[in-house]
Amino acid sequence: MTTTLERFTQWAREPPQKQYTALTGLLSSPIELLTCFDKQPGNKALGIDGVSKAAYAVDVVERIKALSQSLRSLSYRPKPSRRVYIPKGSGQVRPLGIPSFEDRIVQQQMSNILQAIWEPEFRGCSYGFRPRRNAHQALARLGGVIRNENTQWVVEADIKGFFDHVNHDWLMKFLAYRIKDPVFLRLVRRFLKAGVMEDGLWRHEDSGTPQGGLVSPVLANIYLHYVLDVWFEKKFAKTCRGNARLIRYADDYVACFNREDEAKRFRVDMQERLGQFGLEVEPSKTAVIRFGSQAAKDCGTDGLKHPATFNFLGFTHYVGKSRKGRFKVGRMTQRERMARSSKRSAGNWQRLGYRAGKP
Repeated sequence: MTTTLERFTQWAREPPQKQYTALTGLLSSPIELLTCFDKQPGNKALGIDGVSKAAYAVDVVERIKALSQSLRSLSYRPKPSRRVYIPKGSGQVRPLGIPSFEDRIVQQQMSNILQAIWEPEFRGCSYGFRPRRNAHQALARLGGVIRNENTQWVVEADIKGFFDHVNHDWLMKFLAYRIKDPVFLRLVRRFLKAGVMEDGLWRHEDSGTPQGGLVSPVLANIYLHYVLDVWFEKKFAKTCRGNARLIRYADDYVACFNREDEAKRFRVDMQERLGQFGLEVEPSKTAVIRFGSQAAKDCGTDGLKHPATFNFLGFTHYVGKSRKGRFKVGRMTQRERMARSSKRSAGNWQRLGYRAGKP
């Protein structure tokens, strides 16, 4: 992090909350942009321009000066992302958008600025794509809530195609709560409207932010901060008589409750809340589950021989027992991930010239 950005980040964390009227200078600073260039990996997939870091490094100082001027004058136009697909569970694929190299530089600095502004505001329940926070901490927090706060009901939830359904108008309204620099906001909107290039055809949508873009994670966190986190902690949880806790990593989240009625009410209210902002849950990955210290004893009332399980961050969570016979939260790798891992391993062995059963 450069000195200028460090000072800005420290200032942003000092109370009271501020509104920012002049961010374009920080976004277009040649020194900051050159630092973002240095931080880009040299082996990333190329965008539609086909420019690599090595190619951009030729006359990089002059390139950065020209980029800075185009940002200041608002003549900068992001290129469409190159659409690629990567495999995910159940034979499905996940779309990714690969930005051009120069767009990666700008998105990196834009992400730095937005992160500095909103990091002090983000709630403790959010763990994804934040400094000094990770999936391991989210899993540890979930286990602690279930064990120590008398959790007996869990709502597992997943937002259907979240990155494809982020509403641009709502996102810009959320950004405008703190940012009053019209040039900066206009550049953000240009990234949102840049679209994707697939099979030589340009496609533009009125919603969504491409996965793979460097600024997409912080924009996603800002969106869900207002749509879900603040609503849950400041409104929904305060109407509950029992404990209510939310643990979120990007668009994957779990809510824990003492009471069955409040867990079921959350599922209904959550769907209504998401719908107000153009989002919906994935039905196959959303459920109210009896889960906790009493689940093994009471699962028969649900017609089950064993307590139900739920998935979160690549792990299947189940009701287990310690060596002393006490309740514990067990975790094992999701079956889909194990299958993908086995398939990759088999493919690696085949590429090395080996075949199953043949040394």
